[in-house]
Amino acid sequence: LLGTSNVWDTLDDLPQGYEYEDFHTIDWLRDIARDRMRHRHVIKKKHDGGCWGLLKSAHDAWSGWVCVLLVGVAAGACAGIIDIGATWMSDLKEGVCTEAFWLNKEQCCWSAAVDPDLDPEEGCSQWSYWSELMGSGRTGGASYVMRYFMFIVWAIVFAMLAAFFVRVFAPYACGSGIPEIKTILSGFIIRGYLGKWTLLTKSVGMMLAVSAGLSLGKEGPFVHVAGCCGNIFSYLFPKYGSNEAKKREILSAASAAGVSVAFGAPIGGVLFSLEEVSYYFPLKTLWRSFFCALMAAFILRSINPFGNDHLVMFYVEYNEPWYIQELIPFIIIGALGGIYGSFFIKANIAWCKFRKNSRLGNYPIIEVLVITFITALLSFPNPYTRLNTSELIRQLVGRCGPEDTSDLCDYKRDFSAHNYTSLNYLTSSMAAGPGIYRALWMLALALIFKGLITIFTFGIKIPSGLFIPSMAVGAILGRIVGIGVEQLVVANHDNRFFANMCESEQYCRITPGLYAMVGAAAALGGVTRMTVSLVVIMFELTGGLSYIVPLMAAAMTSKWVGDALGKEGIYDAHIRLNGYPYLDSKEEFTHTTMAADVMRPRRNDPPLCVITQDSMTLEEVELTLKTTKHNGFPVVVSKESQYLVGFVVRRDLNLAVENARKNQEGVVSNSIVYFTSHVPTNLNDPAPLKLRKLLDMAPITITDQTPMETVVEMFRKLGLRQTLVTHNGRLLGIITKKDVLRHIAQLQNQDPESILFN
Repeated sequence: LLGTSNVWDTLDDLPQGYEYEDFHTIDWLRDIARDRMRHRHVIKKKHDGGCWGLLKSAHDAWSGWVCVLLVGVAAGACAGIIDIGATWMSDLKEGVCTEAFWLNKEQCCWSAAVDPDLDPEEGCSQWSYWSELMGSGRTGGASYVMRYFMFIVWAIVFAMLAAFFVRVFAPYACGSGIPEIKTILSGFIIRGYLGKWTLLTKSVGMMLAVSAGLSLGKEGPFVHVAGCCGNIFSYLFPKYGSNEAKKREILSAASAAGVSVAFGAPIGGVLFSLEEVSYYFPLKTLWRSFFCALMAAFILRSINPFGNDHLVMFYVEYNEPWYIQELIPFIIIGALGGIYGSFFIKANIAWCKFRKNSRLGNYPIIEVLVITFITALLSFPNPYTRLNTSELIRQLVGRCGPEDTSDLCDYKRDFSAHNYTSLNYLTSSMAAGPGIYRALWMLALALIFKGLITIFTFGIKIPSGLFIPSMAVGAILGRIVGIGVEQLVVANHDNRFFANMCESEQYCRITPGLYAMVGAAAALGGVTRMTVSLVVIMFELTGGLSYIVPLMAAAMTSKWVGDALGKEGIYDAHIRLNGYPYLDSKEEFTHTTMAADVMRPRRNDPPLCVITQDSMTLEEVELTLKTTKHNGFPVVVSKESQYLVGFVVRRDLNLAVENARKNQEGVVSNSIVYFTSHVPTNLNDPAPLKLRKLLDMAPITITDQTPMETVVEMFRKLGLRQTLVTHNGRLLGIITKKDVLRHIAQLQNQDPESILFN
């Protein structure tokens, strides 16, 4: 790091806003050195510039906090608008509020008087189903057919609009965005991925996609939306907008804000950013990420999109105890979550490869419409798949109270007993009634349907998140297991193994909703391989410290089982599928190859393109720039000796040559280009071009016998773009990040040509 500070000798020579080309990696060391030089300049002006210098210094100090404040406010506002819009449009598939069309079903019925003739799940008299508006009535066969038909029509309309907006306005708005955010945070440039059109299209597309009833969520794409806000606001502060390495500090904080508004979990968001997506995470970024996540959650809480004073639809607060014996089913649920996660990753990647390599990839809108039609056709008959996925999770993780009349709460309670009014009696576990058995069959079908359709849905060309569908699959599985454990305990209440779980025959306390929450954590952990951040997110969702042990047991078991069946999480698998140049810091490199095995040029390659320190003319340098596309060039004493002097970046050289041609008198094509401090004076020669200030005199170098294990760690820890390979001071070759990734891919029997970018 210290060696790179002499890239420029004075700040006046520092190019303002170093621009990288699209699909290139950034030079972390160079950008950090530039920021340090900028900071030294600010400090110098502070001491020498009076009040104006003090003001500029203060602005530089608090600009980071102001930037993350704006990002948090914007992320919270976007999340509130998206939540409100998605809820309203989801209910629009069923009907409309005749008195105020802008209200969703729940809001429409808040002020309505209770109609004893209506099923509570059917809404209220103010809520009109499409079957009523079409003249088919509210109940009966004709009404069911009309509602079924309108459900499918609205789903297709919403999905078609989402796919159209993505195709026309912002192709980068499709998917969840987390694999790309991880890659961008690792130092990769994808122009337009975090732009204003992507933000607008992603926000509208998320509302439409979720409202279409597809098996996807909006929680994952919130990270992308927040990242767009971070990128846009960073340009208000040149400190971040003109420095790609510094900008990634803001993007890390934005990722935390995205998860914060997705789950109402500011601490979980910070841990998610640290554990899952961030590559460079200094301590000050930790505090700023927390502040950003906190502000985003505060704004969303102020908007109150669900009208229940909570940030998510499926927030639940448990007070019931859990027992040590229940760790056995919790661990089983964790293992099942790991198995499901591994199966889902392999199946989804196989389908995405098929889409990529077949004609199906040429018809993205048709694929979206077909999957939407199949989803709507099969989900409407089952009340659990018909529901919005967040609403389904809310039902599954909820507790059964005295007022609940749903099938999931149909227990055989003897209301003729003298103590039927006791709250303990009304909330204790009982033998299952016919409604629960009916619900179990429906949940089993929903589990199969959700588990399979999500494989084909994740990856289509509309905004699509994976958090909520994975949690739904796990919650269904957990609720089924929870009901099974509950009935086992009730049937064997006098067994010594269950002695502490039952006070008497009538008072056994098993909470199936807790099993659903544990199942949601297990399935999400199996798919994404999150651990610490997942447990904290679930803890913030349930609001109970006492459930951390069950959640930790399930999350760890899920990860262990998932890792035993396949090391990669879904996001890492998609990064590899798309060929992004991402060096995973969690992966171990255990091979015994040397730098000489990886460096270029190889045996049959043309020689390495170099620039000599004092013998090349301006015309030769221009020809080198014109005939090559390298990011930079090693500078050597001479082409015969190949002794290394330093390294010059292509863009700096281009700018210097163009500037010299326009502004420097006497510089012609046969002028000698000097990268040395001593320039000989000869009146007969044309004016020389002095470019020593462009030269990095201390580039990162290794020897040809350096183990590749060390080289890989250098690229990971230092964020290198390239390193030069020498032997006794003589230049032998160069290793770029792309070379390292290709080498790892070859050792893992993958296709090295899938790594497409520089």
